[in-house]
Amino acid sequence: MAKQLDIRFIDVVSLLLRVLLLAAFVAVMLHMFIGIYYSVLAAINSPASIETYIYSFIDVIVEDSLLAVVIFEIYESIVDFFRGEGDTIIYIINAAISFTAREIILTIFAAHIFNIVNAYEVISFSILILALAVSRYLLILSGASKKSQ
Repeated sequence: MAKQLDIRFIDVVSLLLRVLLLAAFVAVMLHMFIGIYYSVLAAINSPASIETYIYSFIDVIVEDSLLAVVIFEIYESIVDFFRGEGDTIIYIINAAISFTAREIILTIFAAHIFNIVNAYEVISFSILILALAVSRYLLILSGASKKSQ
């Protein structure tokens, strides 16, 4: 009986997390479409500074698309974790790499718009990606060596 209660609890938590992540994904997509709409509307109403609105348009698309990828990576890790399949830590590291790469892209993109680049921020994010990639590689190697034994 206690085991059935545990299984039901795990199923409820899994469902709740998946629903929340799907809601976050839908919210990001909705935010992106609203941002695109307002960027286009602003460009139409103020054609003199259309370059600013083009950057705004691109910024919304890039930022929200990359955030959607990160949410999807986390969703994938949650599904595999609760199914007991795969190496979920790899999915979590993949999500961290995706999120950090997103931050680098946004930092560089903001530097293009505002002509200010924070080199230390880009370097620190790059070091974080390198550390995550090495960790992921070592985890895969250790998993591959365990399977071959």
